[in-house]
Amino acid sequence: MVGKVRAYKRDVIPGRVGGLNMASAERGPYRLRTASDAPYMGAYGYGRHETWLEKIGGAIGAVVRLVFCTLVLCAWLTAAFLYRDTPMEVFGIGTGWLSLAYVLVPVGFYCVAMTNRRYGPAYAFAQVVTALALVTALVLFARDAIAEIVPLDSAPSLREAAAFGIAFLLASFVSIVAFDGARGPRWWTAPLIGFLAAAIVFAAVFFAVSYTGTGRAWLSDCVQYMGLIAGEGLLLLIPFWAMRRMVPPVAGFGGY
Repeated sequence: MVGKVRAYKRDVIPGRVGGLNMASAERGPYRLRTASDAPYMGAYGYGRHETWLEKIGGAIGAVVRLVFCTLVLCAWLTAAFLYRDTPMEVFGIGTGWLSLAYVLVPVGFYCVAMTNRRYGPAYAFAQVVTALALVTALVLFARDAIAEIVPLDSAPSLREAAAFGIAFLLASFVSIVAFDGARGPRWWTAPLIGFLAAAIVFAAVFFAVSYTGTGRAWLSDCVQYMGLIAGEGLLLLIPFWAMRRMVPPVAGFGGY
């Protein structure tokens, strides 16, 4: 009884929630969360050990979720490849170098952000690594089979492809960490910070790896592209807001 009274005074509910003590929802910023951002109460554990059947079922479910998220990201990578030669110009940005594939880049970060919201940072990063590894393996070992489905006559150079992969991997990692660290009662904080972090890292890494030492004056293009995808990130907050009820946040401390 004494322990419960002390816990109540510290605004902590006795018991464990996802391995952490759960703070009271009646005080502090947690009272600001909306119903759509409420944690899933069924995920709270009370010390019961899982049976081996439940563990197998959980492992199968985790694999299925990862496969689905990876296929979504692979679909985006395919679209970016197919539209790599489609010229674009947005408010005077990208004359001579911008293509529709560049414009589609923030959509990939949106997919990663939704995975991060629903399943957490580990799933999101596994999604990125698995998708990039799968695409790389297909290009290396199944090039002829791919050529029968999609055109490979104007494939990007090895340096450009490596720059894209490295930039997307690093930008996704930074975006995932920023998103997870910015979770809170305001639904837009985490995706906004995640999109902005991804825009800065992706543009800087991609242009630096692609064009350093080539003699091209790429710095101004890099800054313009950074602003372009940051602006697209702001626009992607609209579908993120619309999908909040369909994609509830990961269960756990706060449920954000």
